[in-house]
Amino acid sequence: SGNYNMQQNMQQNSGLNVNQGGYAIFCYNIGNNATERTLWQLFSPFGTVQKVNVIMEPGKGICKGYGFVTMTNIQEAQNAINHLNGFYFQGRPLQVSFKT
Repeated sequence: SGNYNMQQNMQQNSGLNVNQGGYAIFCYNIGNNATERTLWQLFSPFGTVQKVNVIMEPGKGICKGYGFVTMTNIQEAQNAINHLNGFYFQGRPLQVSFKT
């Protein structure tokens, strides 16, 4: 289909994998109290956030300390990484990078 070719071209042009039409960002050291809402609020000033996934401790209702944010636009994603990597969030320096 035409959509498949478009995604292939986007992959070749960007050098990054297109994941559901977005760019996945790994966000580490977000603390045990982080929620999808707080991560959304952290990243949304930099552009369109498609999806947020905070990894929870099974049965405990607390965050394992990391999550993933998917952004639509690669420039916005890179800008968010540039600004948020090393940014202090809830007293901890964030580690933010493209998901490899």
